[in-house]
Amino acid sequence: MKSALFIAVALSAALPARAEDWTVRMKAVNGRQTYSVSLKNSPGRQAAYDGKAGARGPGASSDVIFKTYLDSPREGVFRLDYQAEVAGKNRARPPFQAAGKVLLLPGKPVLAADAGGWKLILELEGEYEGKPPRPGSGVLDAKLKCGRYSYPVSFAYLPNEQYSAVVYGGSDEEPLKFMIGLLPAAAGADGEFELQYTLQLKEGAETLADSSGSMVLEPGGPRPAASAGKGCVFSAKASR
Repeated sequence: MKSALFIAVALSAALPARAEDWTVRMKAVNGRQTYSVSLKNSPGRQAAYDGKAGARGPGASSDVIFKTYLDSPREGVFRLDYQAEVAGKNRARPPFQAAGKVLLLPGKPVLAADAGGWKLILELEGEYEGKPPRPGSGVLDAKLKCGRYSYPVSFAYLPNEQYSAVVYGGSDEEPLKFMIGLLPAAAGADGEFELQYTLQLKEGAETLADSSGSMVLEPGGPRPAASAGKGCVFSAKASR
């Protein structure tokens, strides 16, 4: 599965006339630690930030990489393609990375991704005048369980778009790496859709899980599960 890097955004004539520049705020939260960045963006253009983030809570400051693509306005909703990374002390093993596409309304923060204890919150600064439309995105909730390790992941998702997350933990001698990629297809007439997935969990040089496949989901329906090798289990659920 190709990694998701850049996607798109939209705003309708219902919004008040204003300058082309918008500001996208990113927050990466892990427990009491929060890293934040504000990035100016114009519809139809890419924007990128690579440097120190505003930091709050215990622990050292960190560099953050944040890349976006803001699509042309449509129907009162912005579609944002994002790639976010908290660099940490070791740039070769960033503790958190996430990429995907999300729908945003001005002034309405969205939990775009949640993986390995990290939460990525995105917000388009501003205020929507009038009754805002419903964004229309769903939530994908997935989990990899391997013995004592459990990695829950969720994304605010759109159909036919790719989502990915990478989380590093453990020690320098025995680093833990969890990687997941998800691709939800468009729903059929009955509301069901196919979710393609790929995932990997490594502890040092040992691979605990390395699997790819697909399963059928229905928003609000059951949570199917599949073997991910070596006693590991992957499961997923969709909601609206």
